[in-house]
Amino acid sequence: MDTSPKTVREHIARSKFFIQRKDILKGLKSLALALESLASGQIFGRERIEIDILMEEAVRLLLEQDAIKAAFPNGLAHRKGKERELASTIRNAALALETFMDKARVEGRRQRLLELDELILNGQAELDQKHPLEARKFFRRAAELCGDEPGLYADIGNRFMLAGLLAEAVEYLQKSIEAAPADMRAYGTLAQCHDALGEGEKAEEVLKAALRRFGPMEALNLRLAKGALERREWAEALANAQAVLKLNPQNQEGLRLAAAASERVYGNAQGYQREEQPKPSGPAREIKIDL
Repeated sequence: MDTSPKTVREHIARSKFFIQRKDILKGLKSLALALESLASGQIFGRERIEIDILMEEAVRLLLEQDAIKAAFPNGLAHRKGKERELASTIRNAALALETFMDKARVEGRRQRLLELDELILNGQAELDQKHPLEARKFFRRAAELCGDEPGLYADIGNRFMLAGLLAEAVEYLQKSIEAAPADMRAYGTLAQCHDALGEGEKAEEVLKAALRRFGPMEALNLRLAKGALERREWAEALANAQAVLKLNPQNQEGLRLAAAASERVYGNAQGYQREEQPKPSGPAREIKIDL
């Protein structure tokens, strides 16, 4: 432990800073460190006098806090030579406060989750009864109360989607991705909603964003391969179909799409399987593909 005068002063300064900001727990811990450092070191003369004055100011500031007044109705005093005893008392107070705060935090979270469950159940009941306006109110309140709960936005978005309220679903699924971009649950559902709304380009952008973040995925690459083939973007269709087959060589739809795109790109349905692909020559033949 560093017991230099400089370190003791720093601990006292931090303690006063935390106490003034009403962070009593950190203030107690910093003050205890200051007292322990002072007790373990050899500080004399003018420096000791200055540190004692600073310590008394910190203890006095601490005693002005309502929680400390209640815990120590007879007060606390800094006395020379009794630093270890005072440090122990303050450490115990910090431990008791921390335990109380942990219990309060757990109880607060329990109450918060109970309220969230009630809001979600009420919102779902309104959806079941075809009352979308009332459902929106419950779900919006849930988001305001517990928007930081993992998966909440995705859950609400999925409920709206299943109820056929696609615009509302899109709103919450987008919030889910913004709040937790590493959570892949919302990407596929959001793409489905855009598709159902006739927003194919937006759906594909969502899927591409998912692939950029999570890497190739059989279902998503397959969806992109189909979309590219429909738009006659043969190279993109082939690239996605090949990504599907790399993950699952037996995927029949992937094989079909790869063959169809390869016919356009290489003039041969199996051309994509060659190790050295010839460059396509001449204009692509117009071939009707049954999608």
